[in-house]
Amino acid sequence: MSAGGTGRPLLIALLVALVLTGCVAVPTKGQIERIEGQQPACQNCVNVDVAPPTPGAEPLEIVQGYLRANSNYQPNFSVAKQFLTKAAAQSWSPEDGASIYTGTLTGSDDNVVLDATLIGTLGADRTYTARDRKVGIDFGLVKENGEWRIGKPPPGLMVEQYSFASFYQPYNLYFIGNDGVLVPDPIYLPSLRSQSSTTSVLMKGLLNGPSAWLKPAVTSAIPVGTALSVDAVTVDDGVAAVALSDQVLSLNDAQRSLMAAQVVYTLKQVPGVQSVVFMVNQQPMRIPGTDTADFSIDVDSLGSDVDPIPFIAGQQLYVARADGVRQFDATATDVKSGKPLSGDLGNGRLVVDQLAASVSNTDLALVTDGGTVLRSSSTAGADLTTLLGSGASHLLRPQFSRFGELWALGRAGSGQRFWVFSGDKQLAVQTPLLDGTNTIAFRISPDGSRIALVRRVKGHSELGLGRISRAADKIVVNGWRDIDTTQSNLPEIAGITDVAWVDDTTLLVLGTTSGSAVPALFRVSQDASKISLDTEPTTWDAHALSVLLSDQTTVVVGATGRSWKGSGGQWEPFVDGVRAASYPG
Repeated sequence: MSAGGTGRPLLIALLVALVLTGCVAVPTKGQIERIEGQQPACQNCVNVDVAPPTPGAEPLEIVQGYLRANSNYQPNFSVAKQFLTKAAAQSWSPEDGASIYTGTLTGSDDNVVLDATLIGTLGADRTYTARDRKVGIDFGLVKENGEWRIGKPPPGLMVEQYSFASFYQPYNLYFIGNDGVLVPDPIYLPSLRSQSSTTSVLMKGLLNGPSAWLKPAVTSAIPVGTALSVDAVTVDDGVAAVALSDQVLSLNDAQRSLMAAQVVYTLKQVPGVQSVVFMVNQQPMRIPGTDTADFSIDVDSLGSDVDPIPFIAGQQLYVARADGVRQFDATATDVKSGKPLSGDLGNGRLVVDQLAASVSNTDLALVTDGGTVLRSSSTAGADLTTLLGSGASHLLRPQFSRFGELWALGRAGSGQRFWVFSGDKQLAVQTPLLDGTNTIAFRISPDGSRIALVRRVKGHSELGLGRISRAADKIVVNGWRDIDTTQSNLPEIAGITDVAWVDDTTLLVLGTTSGSAVPALFRVSQDASKISLDTEPTTWDAHALSVLLSDQTTVVVGATGRSWKGSGGQWEPFVDGVRAASYPG
C-alpha cells in the first residue's frame, strides 16, 4: 500500500496555507477602524453573500470589502477578485494560502495598512498551524479606470478570526497505521452549501494523501494516481456514491476493505451520510462485507479493529494506595467499594508508585521501588514479573498500547530512554525526542501511531506530538510537532504536569495558567486550533490524571493523595490516600 502524492493540487478553490512574512510600517495618522468578518444574518447561517465594490468607493472601503469577501467562502472567490487590479486578479490565487487574523485597518488617502495578529494558517493540505505573531500588510492601492483597486494583495486568503470560528469546520481524513488501524489527519474546510460539496472535497483530500507531518507513520490503501472518475461524490437519500478510476480494481480483498474503511470513516463525518457505495466504470465495486443487493457499506458496520478508538474491555479503575492495589467498578464512590487484588499487590507489601492497565483489561504494569523497577501482573494480581530491575531510575507512569505493547520511560545513565515490551520480546526504540530535554509525561494515542509528550526545557514546559513508526522488532519515535499552549487569543497553559487523550484528536491537559494558579484541566486539539478550560474545583492539588476513553470519565489524583472523579466539568471527591490510578488503556 502506498500513500497518495501530497503535492498534487486539488481541483477546488479551498483553503490552503501560507505564512505571511515581513511587516511594513503602520501609518500614525489617518482613520483607524476595527475589521471584523461579515456577521451572519441568522443562527447557523453559512456562505454569507458579499457585495462587489461600489462605484467611487474610497481605498478603505475597497480593502474592507476585499477582506469580507476573503472571509466568506464563494466559488472561485470571484467577488474578492473584483477588488483587485486586472493584473493582480490574474496573479492572485486563493489556493495559495489562508491566514487567520485579527486586527485593525489604518487608512490615509491611498495608503491602507492592516495591522494584525496572525492567529494561524491552513496548510496546502488544509492542516492548521498556530502562529500568534504580528504582521503588517500594505495593500498597494492604485487607481484603475478611475476606481481604487488593490494592487498588492497578500498571497492567498485572509480570513478574519470571527469568520473562521463561525464558518469553518474541522474534519479528519483517515489513513492506515499499524495493524490496519485508522489514523486521523485533522483539516479545516469552509461550511459548504451541500452534502455533495463537502463529501467531494473530503474525498479529494483523501486521494491527495496524508499531511507531510503524518505521512512517515501511515500509508493509504488507495493506489497512487487514483482519482474521482466523476468530479464529485454525490449523496442521494443518505448514500454517498464514490466513483473512482480503475486503479482500484487491482486491489485484493484485504486492500479493498482497508480502502473502504478510510473512505467510510472520512465521509461519515458529513451529516446525513448513512452509507457508501463505490463505483468503477459506472458499475458498483464489490467490497468484502457489503450489502449483496446494492453493494453499499453502512457507515456503522465496520469492525472495531480499524476504529481509531479501540474497544476498551471494562470500566474498572485500578488504584494504588498504601494498603495495596484495589479495583473499583464504574459506580464505586469510596474506598470500601474497592476490591483488593490478590497477593502482594493487594496486601500493601509492595509499594506501587505508578501503574497502568491494558486495553484488554487483563494486564497491569507497575513502577515500584522508588521509580527504579518495572513489573507486570495480571489484573487479578497474580504472576508478578520483573521486567526492569536494574539500570533504570525515575520511571514515569507506563502505558499499554492497543497492540499489547508495554511502554516505559525513565532514566538510564545521564539521559532518558524508552523501553518497550511486546510479549516476551523487548523492542528496540530509536528517538531523538528525548535528547536534551526532561520528559515528565507521555501518552500514546488511541490509534497507536502518535504520542503526546510533556517536556521541560530551559525551565518551562512544552507539549507536543511525535510519530510512532513500527517495523519488525524496531520502533522509531520522531517528528516533534509543537502544540502551542501559550497563544494570546486562547486560554494559556503556562505549566503542564500531565496529559491524556480523550478522543482520537483531543488531549486533556493538566496545567496552570500562571505559576501560582491552581492546576486546571484544559481540552486541547492536537493542532492547537482549539483550547478550552474545563470546570475544576478551586481547592485541589491535582498532579496526575487518567481517562476512560469509552465515555471520557476522568480521575484526577492530587499530590497529597486526594482524588476526584468526573466528566464534563462535574467533579466529585473520590478515594483518599491514592498513589496512582489507571483506567484500562
